[in-house]
Amino acid sequence: MNPVYLLLELGAAGFFVIAGWLALRRGRLPFFELASAAAFGLLLEEGDQLIFETYQYSPEYVLAIDRAPILIGLTWALIIAGAMRITDALGVRRRYAPVVDSVLAIMLDLAFDAVAIRMGLWTWRDVGLDQGWFGVPWGNFYSWLFVTLAFTFLTRRLRDAAQGQPAREWLQLLVPIPAFMILLAGILPFAAAKPFVDPSPGGGLAMFAVTFAAFLAIAGWGVFGPVRGRPNGASVAILDLRLAFVTRVAIHLFFIVALFVIGLASTEPIILAVALALLAAELPLAWLTERRHASRTQPVRQLEGAVPET
Repeated sequence: MNPVYLLLELGAAGFFVIAGWLALRRGRLPFFELASAAAFGLLLEEGDQLIFETYQYSPEYVLAIDRAPILIGLTWALIIAGAMRITDALGVRRRYAPVVDSVLAIMLDLAFDAVAIRMGLWTWRDVGLDQGWFGVPWGNFYSWLFVTLAFTFLTRRLRDAAQGQPAREWLQLLVPIPAFMILLAGILPFAAAKPFVDPSPGGGLAMFAVTFAAFLAIAGWGVFGPVRGRPNGASVAILDLRLAFVTRVAIHLFFIVALFVIGLASTEPIILAVALALLAAELPLAWLTERRHASRTQPVRQLEGAVPET
């Protein structure tokens, strides 16, 4: 039994149990959101490996469902649910919130994916370590944007639909299925254009960059624009927010330590610089989030004549 894998699996399980307990304190729907995010993570990992066959996980994971390690599903849940808690507390309007969720999620993947493959946690097929982003295909980062977008878009719509009708909350458990369909639809344009735009293994930087720039622009407007709404998750407790950031920092720190342990910090200093920069970005983000959360009961800034929150 590999102790690194065991540590990761126990750590993720511990964070998930705490997140589940905090979610249950706020109600049934927040817990369903977390549980369905874990199910979505397992579904997309299993489905992606069966459909696209572009990567595979190490056989050393202790617990797995067919090709999808339980750890990965729990981690997806922590990342997605944590991003939603942060976005909710920032007071981002619902129309922009899924995009902000996506940017928050990919901030983690850009920091750790190139490290994880060198640790053997998973392996990309037909992509060399000198291709893509240090061995990670650009299509992976493109897909991450739509993974989070698909799930949180549907989840946030269901929040609205379930207000005053608690029986609808059970529909959250079905969200992974249509979310996976949306993800596939989002991936298709990239997959269709890549052979013509950038056929090299792991290629697609330009397409990802354009897409990411659009996400960043929308997310920036949602967070810092002149019109904000009352937080979609107005009931989010400060403990939920702090757990979201503790989880994010724990992920960052684990892979930064791994960078030094496996010697990657000296051989690929760019990866280290990016990881440290993204970790450093968590501090102002946490400050802004707690500041917005603390003032959430104050009148919401809106443009004169703005329409109600949507």
